[in-house]
Amino acid sequence: MFRKRHQFNQLRPWVRARLRLVFALLLAMVGGYALATSELPSLGENSAINIDRETRLGASVYERLLAAGVVETNPILDRYINDLGHRLLSGLDIRLREYRFFIMRDDSINAFALPGGYIGVNRGLIDLAQSQHQLASVMAHEIAHVRLMHGLDQMQKGGEVNTATLLTMLAGLLLGSVDSQVGSAVLFGGVAIGQQAMVNFTRENEYEADRVGIDLLYEANFDTNGMVEFFTIMSSLSGTSELGNIEYLRTHPVGENRVAEAIARVKNKPGSGDQVDDYALFKDYLQFVSLNYLADQGSTYMRALAAIKARDYQRADSMLEPLYQDNDENIWYSIAYAENLEHLRREEDAERVYRDLLDIFPGDYVLSMSLLRLLNSEGQHQQALDIARRLEFEYPREQQVYFALSEIYRSLQNQPLQWMAEAEFHRLNGNPRQSIRLYDKVLASPNSDPTTVSKAREKRFQLLQ
Repeated sequence: MFRKRHQFNQLRPWVRARLRLVFALLLAMVGGYALATSELPSLGENSAINIDRETRLGASVYERLLAAGVVETNPILDRYINDLGHRLLSGLDIRLREYRFFIMRDDSINAFALPGGYIGVNRGLIDLAQSQHQLASVMAHEIAHVRLMHGLDQMQKGGEVNTATLLTMLAGLLLGSVDSQVGSAVLFGGVAIGQQAMVNFTRENEYEADRVGIDLLYEANFDTNGMVEFFTIMSSLSGTSELGNIEYLRTHPVGENRVAEAIARVKNKPGSGDQVDDYALFKDYLQFVSLNYLADQGSTYMRALAAIKARDYQRADSMLEPLYQDNDENIWYSIAYAENLEHLRREEDAERVYRDLLDIFPGDYVLSMSLLRLLNSEGQHQQALDIARRLEFEYPREQQVYFALSEIYRSLQNQPLQWMAEAEFHRLNGNPRQSIRLYDKVLASPNSDPTTVSKAREKRFQLLQ
């Protein structure tokens, strides 16, 4: 055992981190295997894969990524990546899928697309990109793969796909062990059951995804040169010793012809790219959330975040307050300022900041979540509940809403409704067995009212289908 642990410790840090991530993911997925087998559709049929079944397949994998703890769930970061993605989708005349964009807690450089429009971007790729236009170019390329159904076409040729296949595919992604010609890296990079053959994207697939991606960038008024710029960055890294940490180059090779074609196309569709770009603030806050320590360097905002990490809240306040006063509509400054006010036990001032922002951005998800959390901690449970119920109606697939609801119902000592919220949280988090256990507790509780019992029975039945 010691020898095996020693051998593990001799691996490169990024390899060790990937192995730990794989093990966590496999445990989470295997834990729900019996239920998952009935949830996942078979793709080895003669008929074309419909959008509903494609979406259920992507949702099943996404929920297991959540359960493994490898998805970044911070609300403001999640909102940024989804705002960026939905701007790209704004130019589509017909949208058959409800796309979901998310950040992977992985410092390797990669991005990938699941069926149904679930698109993941690794922290490492976000750190490498230098502007929102460059990141948007990667996301547009992945949207194109989903829209053109490249991976699903290949999968239908390869045979049936089930839970065991998905386990193999995801392990291949996270270990970076896929072949250099394989395309979009999670679902489309695995072994097809029955044939044990890798699913390959062709060069034409990649060029086609680039062309559609450039159109998406142009229609959404991004700077289309962002794609060329990111290609140039990736091309410059392709011959370095860092290649082993760049899965994106394995799954999306960047050759001279591909760069040249992109350059030719963006000349005709330049895009203005004149939107306010808070990408640097987004990257700073992502580091703040991800790292245990931040160096006291960089912009005033970054140094303020470093002071919060060091628990020097007074110093952080001295930097954040002027930023907020000069830019009170900037959500990055405002959120950091309000959160630091909470650390200083100035809850009333923090509440004022959140409410002033909600006057500017009515109903905003991130601000609403921050305010209800603060209200609940201050004992204003009913006000917090009113906000949480609105969010539940508007964002029924956001697991953090149900976590907040469970905390509020715990504070209100309403155990049946607390269990109901926790059950929905676990369902969205890829743990249906725990959801069923909680519904059983609701059904067995003498404190459950008839309406709650009826809802619990219905939701339990749905999970077993």
